[in-house]
Amino acid sequence: MNTKSIFAIAALAGSVALAGCATIEEEVVDATSDTYKATLTGANEVGGGDPDGFGRAEISVTDGFGQVCWEIKDVAGIDAPTAAHIHYGRAGTNGPPVFTLEKSNEGRWQGCKDAREWTQNRLQGNPSDFYVNVHNAAYPNGAIRGQLSDAQ
Repeated sequence: MNTKSIFAIAALAGSVALAGCATIEEEVVDATSDTYKATLTGANEVGGGDPDGFGRAEISVTDGFGQVCWEIKDVAGIDAPTAAHIHYGRAGTNGPPVFTLEKSNEGRWQGCKDAREWTQNRLQGNPSDFYVNVHNAAYPNGAIRGQLSDAQ
């Protein structure tokens, strides 16, 4: 095997390993964290969201790694999401966004990021004080929303 082939194989192996880093990170956080879930609907939006909208959100928070991981899935009945956040606010009230959720490089609303300034202690014991909100062009204030819970 020549040097070019060895470098090509090494580069391929490195890129495959890097592609799996986010997934490995998410799995570690999921295994060492508290996980909260929300069912997202347009009816949950204060002021009205998309009446056909639906989705699910899963938020995993760990103090040990200073990470928040999220996944918004099964989104249906709404136009393409343009933004998503965790907001502070009880059911029936709007509140400020406290954590921005982003799309992955693959275009899914899934990922992990540092959250040392926004720790588990804010959610622990009172997850229903927070909600996940998904926005789109038709509903810039929120198309679907759901309160976080540790029992879903």
